[in-house]
Amino acid sequence: MERLEIIEALKHLPDRVEAEVAGLPEAALSRRPAEGEWSIKEVVGHLRYDAEIRQKRLYAVWSLTDPVFTPYDEVASVREQNYQEADIDTLIAELRRFRLQTVDLLSHAVDWTRTGNQPGVGRRSLRQLAERALDHDANHLAQIRALKAGRKVEAAS
Repeated sequence: MERLEIIEALKHLPDRVEAEVAGLPEAALSRRPAEGEWSIKEVVGHLRYDAEIRQKRLYAVWSLTDPVFTPYDEVASVREQNYQEADIDTLIAELRRFRLQTVDLLSHAVDWTRTGNQPGVGRRSLRQLAERALDHDANHLAQIRALKAGRKVEAAS
């Protein structure tokens, strides 16, 4: 995938999420299919939090020499942030804000080979991190669709 295609795809995640949840009642947004599984709101909250973390990591790769990323526990972050009680429009607005910062950074980044180090994973370039974000987005959009359809789905990372 070319750089501009990656940037455009990243830019449109908030719109895609917004389209998926449009018109859904609160009960559908908050329904957990089983104990320990995420609701649509929690998936959107996770995407919002992940967009914030990815923005910080991409900025670090862009501005520092081989930074080391601090790992985070995505399951704990969803629980701690209590996205079940959050307003879905606010979550999407915050997701959009962080994602647009990422798009701006990637649009101006000249060297997509710069790397950062994720413990347990290894070094990843700016390009690899952006591509991983696309995969992550696709997995969670599929999870939202499955939840809307009432299908059991495993949380994707």
